[in-house]
Amino acid sequence: MALNEVIRTTGDVRRNLAQAMSEIRAGEMPVQKAMALAALAKEITASMQTEVNIAKAKIALGDNGKRLGDITHLGKMLIQDEAAPTLSGE
Repeated sequence: MALNEVIRTTGDVRRNLAQAMSEIRAGEMPVQKAMALAALAKEITASMQTEVNIAKAKIALGDNGKRLGDITHLGKMLIQDEAAPTLSGE
């Protein structure tokens, strides 16, 4: 794997990981480096899965999902509307 190689797509990531697997199998990559690569690959995969999940949510929500990335009011969600009766009826 060339050190100056640019990784731009998920296909590039998979190709580089497959090349690393070949190097590990051939004994060309130290075990410690391979373990670090495996941990990094796990984090990259989780990040990609998060993006896929967000895309799925946007599709499922249709027009309402277009602003999914614009959530700015975290910690301020209304959990009680004063006009709605509570369980005690008050």
